Amino acid sequence: MNSNPQNLTDAVRCTPKDDSEPSQGQLDVNTQSGHRLGVESSHHLLISDESFQFHPFRTSDRKITGAQVAELAGKHPVTDFVVLKHLKTHELESLRPTELADLGEDGIERFFVIQSGEIYRFTVEGLSMEWPRGSIRCSNVKFLAGIPADECLVLDVGDCKRVLEDDDMIELKCPGVEELRIRKGPKTVTVKYGDKEFTLQRREYTTEELMKEFGVPAGYRLDLISKDGEFRELKPGEKIKVKDCMEFSSHVPTGQSS
Repeated sequence: MNSNPQNLTDAVRCTPKDDSEPSQGQLDVNTQSGHRLGVESSHHLLISDESFQFHPFRTSDRKITGAQVAELAGKHPVTDFVVLKHLKTHELESLRPTELADLGEDGIERFFVIQSGEIYRFTVEGLSMEWPRGSIRCSNVKFLAGIPADECLVLDVGDCKRVLEDDDMIELKCPGVEELRIRKGPKTVTVKYGDKEFTLQRREYTTEELMKEFGVPAGYRLDLISKDGEFRELKPGEKIKVKDCMEFSSHVPTGQSS
């Protein structure tokens, strides 16, 4: 059994939110001959890499191997890649190069083809997950597990519990990060502006909305203070998702006096 990490911050890191959308292109491919297919003779599947940007394909084969899925995605040599199938149960499991996946079931089958030689295993409320990279974004885990937007993932290691934000990166390499829990997300967060605490709804705010909430004087600029104590001026119209313990301040624009 792995030992517990001394600090849960080792198992989680924050990254900028990725708002990119999956490609909507359509590729019709026969896994044996490479010929384009008619819609009536094909089975649908979606393939992505670690970016979670899915690309649609069609194949005439009802059953295809892990190697064929990799070939559809244009990944060579297939032995350098891990193929994963996203099951209807919301679990994620690896597919061996010679192992068959049945595309005849209802719905579009979803696969991942990722270059890696490792597999990390963890569970989300008992759902088995496999991932071939050392970290994965919390929002992507919620997508895989079918978790509603109003619920949160909780990293539960020993006596330590941490509610994860959607843009947190879960470090699967850290000992003890094998099981994630689900719970209803808190509706509010507590942040600081200057020396005052404010309770805000847990959502995205624009710079202007935050300035109104804090009562920032007219003509001032709003700053976000990082954990390292660095000040970053928020741009007009910038959107930011508020989190517990965030700190803000304001300043007079350069060249002006207060």
